Amino acid sequence: MNVLMICQNFYPEIGSAANRMKNIFKRMEQQGSEVHVLTSEPLYPTAELYTDAMFWDEPSLDAAKITRIQPRDLRATTNLWRRLRLFIEQFVLAVQEVRHDTKQYAYIYATTPSIFMGLVGVVAKHLKKAPLILDVRDLWPESLVGVGITKSRLLLAPLYWLEKWMYRQADQIVINSEGFRSYIEKKGIAPEKIHYIPNSIEENEWLIKRRKVSEQVRVVYTGNIGLAQDVFLLLDVAEQLKEDKHIEFHVVGYGYHKEKFEAHVLERGLTNIHFMNAMPRWDALKQLAKSDIAFATLVESTAFDTVTPGKIIDYMAMGCAIVGAVSGHAAKVIEDAGAGFVSRERSREKIVKHIRYLAEHPEARSAMGQSGVKYVQAHFDWEQNQERLFEAIRQTDLRVLGVSK
Repeated sequence: MNVLMICQNFYPEIGSAANRMKNIFKRMEQQGSEVHVLTSEPLYPTAELYTDAMFWDEPSLDAAKITRIQPRDLRATTNLWRRLRLFIEQFVLAVQEVRHDTKQYAYIYATTPSIFMGLVGVVAKHLKKAPLILDVRDLWPESLVGVGITKSRLLLAPLYWLEKWMYRQADQIVINSEGFRSYIEKKGIAPEKIHYIPNSIEENEWLIKRRKVSEQVRVVYTGNIGLAQDVFLLLDVAEQLKEDKHIEFHVVGYGYHKEKFEAHVLERGLTNIHFMNAMPRWDALKQLAKSDIAFATLVESTAFDTVTPGKIIDYMAMGCAIVGAVSGHAAKVIEDAGAGFVSRERSREKIVKHIRYLAEHPEARSAMGQSGVKYVQAHFDWEQNQERLFEAIRQTDLRVLGVSK
């Protein structure tokens, strides 16, 4: 069957969004579907990054049926308002592609963020007269409030209406965090339409080997240094631990606040923080496998209490003990797994205490690392979770046929 996948982020982009859609694409193809991807030129975190051939590391995907829209201003991701303009341009260009596409599809699989790509999926549903599976990766506009972009009721009211309308237009909804379920149900969506498919680990990624325990303890942070992450807390923690010579910090980062973060490291003279630029997922996972402790953080906001950051799953899979400055669902996952310590109040003193304890007790961090691996194997493995994807597709088919479950 023909499937149209609509997403803003896709291979070779880094980050959990692109990785998730790549994995879903692969699993649909393995089940015999012919998937056409409508996405943007790789822009996240910057377009320049993808001039490096090391990111184009999957030849089978290079040859896949992918249509990439090309916005005019590739620098738009460096500024919030330019980024909004970019999203709107992507929406317009993507709708044009859908209108000119003569193929028919069994269903549409569209994902947020951005919400504009989800709305392209709604347009495609009506133009192609095909059912829509909506993959919700972000609660929008809740996230705009969470990162402090706006609290204007005048602006937010129509955005919340648009969000509810998009959910109701979807034939089935996929979520990547159980924390999203109650929020979406409150929008009037029937529980049976919602399917939980978390970000997961691929079978080959389990082959990455951890390094042996050494006296030098390595604390790592990987991923976005953006508006939703309070990574600057890590600067305060590293400053408190700068006399602990056996503890070093490694940051594999990119994003909106990257340059500001690096500038603060230099200004404070924090020689115990080592920065590495963005790299392909496989290399980033290997950096985790070389580390002892992994730091997870989200800004304090109820908007992010529903989120399960993909990096937490990666941290556990690679056997790192976790120290988290998080609350809500992210904190619950870490604690349920027995994979680390959490400070819900984002206390610098407690985080320093947790890191120092784990640095001085290798048996404790090893036990937490092993608990995390077992938890991921039980709950976040693609070989198991792909069945939930196929169930969402089966329910889409039954809904179209008018057959109840």
